Amino acid sequence: MDTIDRKLLQILHENSRISIVELSQKINLSRPSVKERINKLVEQGVITKFTIQVSMQKIEESITFFTELSQVTIPVEKTLILLKNNPYVNEVHIVSGDVNYLVKATVTSTTEMKELLAKWMQFANVKTSIVLESPVENQLHLDREY
Repeated sequence: MDTIDRKLLQILHENSRISIVELSQKINLSRPSVKERINKLVEQGVITKFTIQVSMQKIEESITFFTELSQVTIPVEKTLILLKNNPYVNEVHIVSGDVNYLVKATVTSTTEMKELLAKWMQFANVKTSIVLESPVENQLHLDREY
């Protein structure tokens, strides 16, 4: 992956809806070359999907929180199924240290949050922090020097 690929990824990360024409202008390559590079990055697994970022507040999912699950008493496979199939869960990370899982979830009310945490308390120790503000989100820096 060269500097052009990195710049291409950085631009696509900021706006995956940008047109090939705009991309080719921003990185000074022909449209076919840009398209070919994108296809190559997809084939290599560097780009795994093109997606959107949703404002949870705009869809009335206004309480976002992180929960640390530790001392989990059920197998990994069952834990992951429970977390993946939960409609409130946004992200699940298996982490090192005293914590087993770091879970990001979003709910519409503290009642929903309390019910969700009560379910998790049946199989793990739970420590939760509510997000008050997210001044930096989904940041990617591919244009830095190595």
